[in-house]
Amino acid sequence: MLDEMDKVLTPLKDKINEQEYNVHELLTIASIAEKEALNKSDREKVSQVIYTRLDMGMTLGMDVTTYYGVFKDMTDNLTPQDLAAFNPYNTRNSSFKGLPAGAICSPSKESIVAALNPSDTDYVYFIADVKTGKVYFAVTPKEFYELKDKYID
Repeated sequence: MLDEMDKVLTPLKDKINEQEYNVHELLTIASIAEKEALNKSDREKVSQVIYTRLDMGMTLGMDVTTYYGVFKDMTDNLTPQDLAAFNPYNTRNSSFKGLPAGAICSPSKESIVAALNPSDTDYVYFIADVKTGKVYFAVTPKEFYELKDKYID
């Protein structure tokens, strides 16, 4: 597995070295994008949202990290206890700031490239519809809650 990751990262070495984040952090971001989005464009936007939230000092608030942190399958529902749990991966806990402790999966090359080349948007929020695989993006909290009401049961 390490040899395969080295094959992916070696050609990207110069771009990685130009980044503010180290390889561990980059792979963590890429792993979140991998789990939140199914295509290149959405992964680039998810990566951009992650960087924006980190820059703003916001909690990431990513369900995929919370599922990982509470050892639940993403087809299960998260409970209020899950969302409040404090562990090194639960970015939905309102007191959790920054990146989780590490990657939540082995990200694809596409997700790593997306983390290195995030979209240039103003998005701060998104809703990932796990039923359809579509991701909907928003700039304001109002837009986010409208998306949430429309797409999340």
